[in-house]
Amino acid sequence: MPCQKRLTKLESPKKRYTAVYVGLTPELLTKLGDLANKRGDTQSEALRHILDAYLEGISKKGLPCEPLRKTSPVGLTVTPRTIGKEQNKKLRELSEKTGRKISDLVREAVEGFNG
Repeated sequence: MPCQKRLTKLESPKKRYTAVYVGLTPELLTKLGDLANKRGDTQSEALRHILDAYLEGISKKGLPCEPLRKTSPVGLTVTPRTIGKEQNKKLRELSEKTGRKISDLVREAVEGFNG
């Protein structure tokens, strides 16, 4: 799929992280920034923490049952954030199984995070 090349930078076997470009609403960007400030982390570190919790919940509860949305929310800001290679792999597998975009999964993770 040609657009997949734009979603992540080329991976290096020595690097532990990869960049993901995620569309987030201004509210979710604020929530991510607030969590990062509260934890004393960067937004990427906060996102990795959120994704760990989200992926752990998926492994316990199963795949999300929400139907595939044909449209994305209006007013998204596409932001690059670094996540772990294993998180990236799990998100891609989940995206393939559910037919949902990685951005949708990340938005769901940030929206549902209570930390």
